[in-house]
Amino acid sequence: MTFKKFKKIAEDMGWNVSVYENDITLQQYTSFGQDFFFTIQKDKELISQVYSYYESYDPSEEALIWTGSDGHGKNGAPYELKDIIKDMEECEQMVKELYEKLLEKI
Repeated sequence: MTFKKFKKIAEDMGWNVSVYENDITLQQYTSFGQDFFFTIQKDKELISQVYSYYESYDPSEEALIWTGSDGHGKNGAPYELKDIIKDMEECEQMVKELYEKLLEKI
């Protein structure tokens, strides 16, 4: 898949696509207001990188990053732990949907 086609699909799904030298950053906001983003390399197979990111994404592990020692959100994360986990699950779902849409368009 060409980068141009990849970018169009991602942007049509609401992703902001930015290129910095050989890196592509895909960014989108969650319904909880999180500025979620991840980076892949422009000169490698794009779809497989999105899939690899999706497969390695762990909502529970990500939620721990945003949870304070009191069990509540920190650094702008939702206050309730259950909402932090929902937010991280939403991120995972957004990446999954991007991957599935890219596969449809091959």
